Amino acid sequence: DLFNLHATLGFPADMAMQLARDLGLTPDVPEYERLWEEHVRISGAGRKGPTAVAVDLTRFDKTDDSPKHGGMTTEAAILGWVVDDQAVTEGRLGEDDSAAILLDRTTFYAEQGGQVGDIGAIQTATGRFDVAATVRKGDWVLHFGTVAEGTISPGERAMVRVDQRRADTMRNHTATHLLNWALRRVLGDHVDQKGSLVDPDKLRFDFSHGQAVSPAEIAQVERLVNEKIRSDVPVSATVMALDEAKKLSGVRAVFGEKYPDPVRVVAVGTDDPAREATVEHSIEFCGGTHLTRTGQAGFFKIIGEESVSKGVRRIIGVTGRGAVEFVQELERQVRGVSQALSAPIEEVPKRVAALQEQIKILQKKLQSGGGGTQDPKAFADSMMEVSGAIVAEYAGASGEQLLGAIDSIKKRRPSHAILLASADEGKVSFVAAVSDDWIAKGFKAGDWIRDVAKIAGGGGGGRPQMAQAGGKDPSKLAEALEKAREIARKHGA
Repeated sequence: DLFNLHATLGFPADMAMQLARDLGLTPDVPEYERLWEEHVRISGAGRKGPTAVAVDLTRFDKTDDSPKHGGMTTEAAILGWVVDDQAVTEGRLGEDDSAAILLDRTTFYAEQGGQVGDIGAIQTATGRFDVAATVRKGDWVLHFGTVAEGTISPGERAMVRVDQRRADTMRNHTATHLLNWALRRVLGDHVDQKGSLVDPDKLRFDFSHGQAVSPAEIAQVERLVNEKIRSDVPVSATVMALDEAKKLSGVRAVFGEKYPDPVRVVAVGTDDPAREATVEHSIEFCGGTHLTRTGQAGFFKIIGEESVSKGVRRIIGVTGRGAVEFVQELERQVRGVSQALSAPIEEVPKRVAALQEQIKILQKKLQSGGGGTQDPKAFADSMMEVSGAIVAEYAGASGEQLLGAIDSIKKRRPSHAILLASADEGKVSFVAAVSDDWIAKGFKAGDWIRDVAKIAGGGGGGRPQMAQAGGKDPSKLAEALEKAREIARKHGA
């Protein structure tokens, strides 16, 4: 099941295993690994690259990869290589030949624990081999790549050099530990790591949390991490007995993960976790490569927060050069908006909010049947052909525009009974005007508008000649206007 989820649906195996453990199930890890290696071998048939990991490597001495924690370069001997599912200890590799080289020792980090494998070069007296991927197979480290120039032969001494992008990976890895610590400080101790990925470009951290992390919480997490970076505290790695390490204050480990004994403990903020570890320090079991001091991370920025599955959230962050580039691009975009709005950067949020409000008003006016509001005179002109009482909606009009339209109509119709209405922003406005000859027949503006406004959930009144009213329910406007026409007809209009 784990294999099918990964190979067919692309669901991460480590996350599937964690979910299974949470449900009380026991993942058959050896069988999953067997199926996956077989899948890799078959799907990679005829292709070059990091797929030949099913080969038996026992003929080679085990790889000493302890130099990976000491620097970016080391000297080593070439033991041989793997090509076409065969282990080779004699002959030579020529230019453009691809293989997976094995060394007696290496400073390359093989992909493991969420940290990607290193790239770089293996240089001998006769040629250079460019490493495109580094993969661990049990006690051996395979350096996949291609001969870039010259030839490579077993037994040669080589200078092993990791690409400088490893430094960016280390920044992101140390920042991941700080992020894990900060999330627990801000969100609570229920936060548990559910997966991670660290490469030169970014860090990705999955953790248990039942809801989206709010912008305020993200800002607080960023602040805590950057405070640790600015403090330039030490990052230490100590090998300890597993039982002793588990007792360290604030120590974190991935639930269900099997750790070696002794275990490597990475502590941020102290050189002596056995004596000085507190909840103010990030303490984790980790075999990855890290900075020596937090200040080397430069700057940390969260660039994404999303849901991965029920109860699991994901944060994506960047450090160092990547964080600076992200902020610079963000500033460039904001300045573009600022120029488009002809407003200072600090005024952009207010201007955008104002534009959004204008859009909302225009959309409501469009929904009511008009793309804009006629001027009062033009609206009055459109009403002059109406016989009898004039009852109409003046879409989107303000109270002043309603009165202006009423005045324009009155000037050209000495005998009149006029009721105009406008709906806007969740309210209704009514204005009515009645000439003296209508009033003599018992038809008064105040009474008329009061009965009409009640239909729209409001009220009002005024003099017999002129009255105003308001309503609270724009959805009732059409019904209210029909009521106005009905009342006018009863008075002979």
